[in-house]
Amino acid sequence: MDQQHYMEQQLRNMGLSEEEIALYKQQLQPPATSANDWPALFKDVKQFNHLFSGDDADVTDGDEHPPALSLNPNSRLDIRRQWAVACGADVAFLNRLYLNDLTTGADGLTCRERLSEWWDINNTAALRETLAWLQESGHRIEYDIIWQAINAVSMKESKAFLKEHIATNELEEAVVMERLRNTREALELFRQRELINENLQPDMLIWDFGRIINLSRSGYDAGYISYDEAQEYIQACVPLIKRTYTSWKHLSVSYQFARCVWNGVEMGSFEILRNNMEHLLAAPESPWVRLPFNSRLF
Repeated sequence: MDQQHYMEQQLRNMGLSEEEIALYKQQLQPPATSANDWPALFKDVKQFNHLFSGDDADVTDGDEHPPALSLNPNSRLDIRRQWAVACGADVAFLNRLYLNDLTTGADGLTCRERLSEWWDINNTAALRETLAWLQESGHRIEYDIIWQAINAVSMKESKAFLKEHIATNELEEAVVMERLRNTREALELFRQRELINENLQPDMLIWDFGRIINLSRSGYDAGYISYDEAQEYIQACVPLIKRTYTSWKHLSVSYQFARCVWNGVEMGSFEILRNNMEHLLAAPESPWVRLPFNSRLF
């Protein structure tokens, strides 16, 4: 499959119509550039990463100091279900959502607009398709291959490994190499800040599962799925999260690391997310304080 057809298929997989795909290609087409020259259209690979990462709000729009925690005093969730929702707190806190309830606290229109803008989700079918993808593979499968490449002796060997296992054309190669560089930069930064070490290594699971949790919540508020269906999606995440992480900090650091892999290392975003984590780990009203990660809730 050539680069143009590959990109078109990716856009279809996201649920874009043929008219939307044509419009998107037209917007990306620079003057005097062949319509078939897709690598040239994506010189800024971060644009591609953002398009296909299902990213949330722009972190750089956040405040210098963490805002007050948003908690629903009328939450009807029991302790176990509040714990499950708290696994998505990195995303929820960033977007000023409730941290202790299935409902986000945002109105239906806002949730529908966010799902459309950030995820290209505009109906129940698209939401379920995205949730199924996050459950089955998400980004963590590709990350596992990138992680194997990181352990190669040289960058040349890393690139050869990724070309063999992921990249099938020039566009994929450019994107994967960008993520490889992002991973190396993130490792250096997180080690310098002593966020990771031999005993605490990041895992990509929460990058996918944290978004399952919050997509389910927003999908419920948007009216795309029922309360019970949203609960099912969220609760299905719990067993593997508990087996993968050792603490709320381990979970949060892993989410932050994953974001750097997919969006690049941006110091402003990094500091905001790190400060948010410290606030969630210390504020007396925080679910991460009230509900210890290894508490006997299950």
